[in-house]
Amino acid sequence: MKNVLMIISHPREESLTVSMANLYKEASEKVDNNIEVLDLYRCEKQQPFLTYKDDNGITQTDEMSYFQEKIGKADEIVFFFPYWWGSMPAILKNFIDWNLSKDFAFTYENGRPKGLLSGKTVKIFTTTGAPKFIYALTGANRRLKNMFKEQIVEFCGMKLESCNIYGGVDTSGKNVEKILSNIPTKV
Repeated sequence: MKNVLMIISHPREESLTVSMANLYKEASEKVDNNIEVLDLYRCEKQQPFLTYKDDNGITQTDEMSYFQEKIGKADEIVFFFPYWWGSMPAILKNFIDWNLSKDFAFTYENGRPKGLLSGKTVKIFTTTGAPKFIYALTGANRRLKNMFKEQIVEFCGMKLESCNIYGGVDTSGKNVEKILSNIPTKV
Protein backbone atom coordinates (compact mmCIF):
# COMPACT_ATOMS: atom_id res chain seq x y z
CA MET A 1 0.00 0.00 0.00
CA LYS A 2 1.27 3.45 -1.00
CA ASN A 3 0.31 6.99 -0.14
CA VAL A 4 -0.46 8.55 -3.52
CA LEU A 5 -0.73 12.30 -4.07
CA MET A 6 -2.49 13.14 -7.33
CA ILE A 7 -2.05 16.70 -8.60
CA ILE A 8 -4.52 17.75 -11.29
CA SER A 9 -4.04 20.92 -13.33
CA HIS A 10 -6.87 21.53 -15.78
CA PRO A 11 -9.37 24.38 -15.60
CA ARG A 12 -12.30 22.27 -16.89
CA GLU A 13 -13.73 19.60 -14.60
CA GLU A 14 -15.15 17.70 -17.57
CA SER A 15 -11.76 17.48 -19.32
CA LEU A 16 -9.93 14.37 -20.48
CA THR A 17 -7.22 15.25 -17.96
CA VAL A 18 -9.67 15.01 -15.05
CA SER A 19 -11.19 11.81 -16.48
CA MET A 20 -7.72 10.26 -16.65
CA ALA A 21 -7.09 11.23 -13.03
CA ASN A 22 -10.42 9.75 -11.93
CA LEU A 23 -9.60 6.43 -13.60
CA TYR A 24 -6.13 6.39 -12.04
CA LYS A 25 -7.67 7.08 -8.63
CA GLU A 26 -10.18 4.22 -9.00
CA ALA A 27 -7.51 1.75 -10.13
CA SER A 28 -5.16 2.84 -7.36
CA GLU A 29 -7.87 2.46 -4.70
CA LYS A 30 -8.50 -1.10 -5.93
CA VAL A 31 -4.97 -2.03 -4.90
CA ASP A 32 -5.57 -0.43 -1.47
CA ASN A 33 -3.48 2.69 -1.96
CA ASN A 34 -4.30 5.76 0.11
CA ILE A 35 -5.20 8.56 -2.28
CA GLU A 36 -5.03 12.32 -1.80
CA VAL A 37 -6.24 14.47 -4.70
CA LEU A 38 -5.21 18.09 -5.21
CA ASP A 39 -7.09 19.77 -8.02
CA LEU A 40 -5.14 23.00 -8.28
CA TYR A 41 -8.00 24.89 -9.90
CA ARG A 42 -10.58 23.83 -7.34
CA CYS A 43 -8.77 23.10 -4.06
CA GLU A 44 -9.51 24.97 -0.86
CA LYS A 45 -6.04 26.51 -0.69
CA GLN A 46 -4.94 28.81 -3.49
CA GLN A 47 -1.52 30.38 -3.90
CA PRO A 48 -0.93 33.71 -5.63
CA PHE A 49 1.75 33.84 -8.29
CA LEU A 50 5.13 33.67 -6.64
CA THR A 51 7.08 36.87 -6.15
CA TYR A 52 10.34 37.32 -4.28
CA LYS A 53 10.42 40.05 -1.69
CA ASP A 54 14.16 39.59 -1.19
CA ASP A 55 16.99 37.35 -2.32
CA ASN A 56 16.79 35.07 0.71
CA GLY A 57 14.03 32.94 -0.71
CA ILE A 58 10.39 32.36 0.00
CA THR A 59 8.70 33.10 3.30
CA GLN A 60 6.76 30.07 4.54
CA THR A 61 2.99 30.54 4.21
CA ASP A 62 0.05 28.55 5.56
CA GLU A 63 -0.64 27.33 2.01
CA MET A 64 2.94 26.10 1.62
CA SER A 65 2.71 24.22 4.91
CA TYR A 66 -0.58 22.66 3.77
CA PHE A 67 0.78 21.48 0.41
CA GLN A 68 4.20 20.48 1.72
CA GLU A 69 2.59 18.30 4.37
CA LYS A 70 0.75 16.42 1.59
CA ILE A 71 3.92 16.13 -0.51
CA GLY A 72 5.86 14.92 2.54
CA LYS A 73 3.37 12.12 3.27
CA ALA A 74 3.29 10.87 -0.33
CA ASP A 75 5.21 7.83 -1.52
CA GLU A 76 4.10 8.55 -5.08
CA ILE A 77 3.23 11.88 -6.71
CA VAL A 78 1.21 11.74 -9.91
CA PHE A 79 0.79 14.82 -12.13
CA PHE A 80 -2.14 15.17 -14.56
CA PHE A 81 -2.06 18.15 -16.93
CA PRO A 82 -2.49 19.22 -20.54
CA TYR A 83 0.72 19.89 -22.45
CA TRP A 84 0.27 23.56 -23.34
CA TRP A 85 2.75 25.79 -25.16
CA GLY A 86 5.51 23.24 -24.74
CA SER A 87 5.10 22.95 -20.98
CA MET A 88 2.71 22.58 -18.08
CA PRO A 89 -0.11 25.02 -17.21
CA ALA A 90 1.03 28.09 -15.27
CA ILE A 91 -0.90 27.02 -12.16
CA LEU A 92 1.18 23.82 -11.93
CA LYS A 93 4.45 25.69 -12.47
CA ASN A 94 3.41 28.11 -9.72
CA PHE A 95 2.62 25.15 -7.42
CA ILE A 96 6.11 23.76 -8.05
CA ASP A 97 7.76 27.17 -7.57
CA TRP A 98 6.05 27.68 -4.21
CA ASN A 99 6.08 24.21 -2.71
CA LEU A 100 9.23 22.45 -3.94
CA SER A 101 11.19 25.10 -2.15
CA LYS A 102 14.70 25.24 -0.73
CA ASP A 103 15.08 23.46 2.61
CA PHE A 104 11.93 21.41 1.94
CA ALA A 105 12.56 19.77 -1.44
CA PHE A 106 16.26 20.52 -1.85
CA THR A 107 19.22 22.23 -0.26
CA TYR A 108 22.76 23.09 -1.27
CA GLU A 109 25.81 21.38 0.16
CA ASN A 110 29.21 22.72 -0.85
CA GLY A 111 27.50 24.71 -3.60
CA ARG A 112 25.83 21.63 -5.11
CA PRO A 113 22.12 20.83 -4.99
CA LYS A 114 20.96 17.94 -2.85
CA GLY A 115 17.40 16.58 -3.13
CA LEU A 116 15.51 16.12 0.12
CA LEU A 117 12.52 14.11 -1.15
CA SER A 118 14.25 10.77 -1.70
CA GLY A 119 12.17 7.62 -1.63
CA LYS A 120 9.32 9.21 -3.60
CA THR A 121 8.37 8.25 -7.13
CA VAL A 122 6.72 10.49 -9.72
CA LYS A 123 4.42 9.71 -12.63
CA ILE A 124 3.29 12.15 -15.30
CA PHE A 125 0.13 11.95 -17.41
CA THR A 126 -0.28 14.64 -20.05
CA THR A 127 -2.24 15.17 -23.25
CA THR A 128 -1.39 16.98 -26.47
CA GLY A 129 -3.57 18.22 -29.29
CA ALA A 130 -1.25 17.17 -32.11
CA PRO A 131 -0.48 13.53 -32.82
CA LYS A 132 2.22 12.13 -30.52
CA PHE A 133 4.58 11.45 -33.44
CA ILE A 134 4.75 15.19 -34.21
CA TYR A 135 5.97 15.87 -30.68
CA ALA A 136 8.41 12.97 -31.00
CA LEU A 137 9.79 14.28 -34.31
CA THR A 138 10.28 17.80 -32.98
CA GLY A 139 11.79 16.61 -29.70
CA ALA A 140 9.01 18.17 -27.62
CA ASN A 141 8.21 14.90 -25.80
CA ARG A 142 11.86 14.40 -24.88
CA ARG A 143 12.15 18.02 -23.69
CA LEU A 144 9.10 17.72 -21.43
CA LYS A 145 10.25 14.42 -19.95
CA ASN A 146 13.83 15.62 -19.42
CA MET A 147 12.71 18.93 -17.91
CA PHE A 148 10.56 17.13 -15.35
CA LYS A 149 13.06 14.34 -14.73
CA GLU A 150 16.28 16.32 -14.42
CA GLN A 151 15.20 19.79 -13.32
CA ILE A 152 12.34 18.96 -10.96
CA VAL A 153 12.07 15.30 -9.97
CA GLU A 154 15.74 14.28 -9.65
CA PHE A 155 16.76 17.75 -8.46
CA CYS A 156 14.46 17.16 -5.46
CA GLY A 157 15.79 13.61 -4.90
CA MET A 158 12.79 11.75 -6.33
CA LYS A 159 12.63 9.18 -9.12
CA LEU A 160 10.60 9.54 -12.32
CA GLU A 161 8.77 6.25 -12.74
CA SER A 162 6.87 7.09 -15.93
CA CYS A 163 6.07 9.93 -18.30
CA ASN A 164 2.87 9.18 -20.21
CA ILE A 165 2.22 11.56 -23.10
CA TYR A 166 -1.03 10.98 -24.98
CA GLY A 167 -1.19 12.72 -28.35
CA GLY A 168 -3.87 13.39 -30.90
CA VAL A 169 -6.37 14.73 -28.40
CA ASP A 170 -8.51 17.06 -30.43
CA THR A 171 -12.09 18.20 -30.47
CA SER A 172 -13.27 15.07 -32.33
CA GLY A 173 -12.45 12.90 -29.31
CA LYS A 174 -11.37 10.02 -31.54
CA ASN A 175 -8.56 8.84 -29.22
CA VAL A 176 -10.35 9.32 -25.91
CA GLU A 177 -11.52 5.74 -25.32
CA LYS A 178 -8.11 4.31 -26.22
CA ILE A 179 -6.36 6.74 -23.87
CA LEU A 180 -8.78 6.11 -21.00
CA SER A 181 -8.47 2.33 -21.37
CA ASN A 182 -4.69 2.66 -20.91
CA ILE A 183 -4.77 4.63 -17.64
CA PRO A 184 -5.58 1.78 -15.18
CA THR A 185 -2.62 -0.22 -16.53
CA LYS A 186 -0.23 2.49 -15.29
CA VAL A 187 -1.00 2.18 -11.55
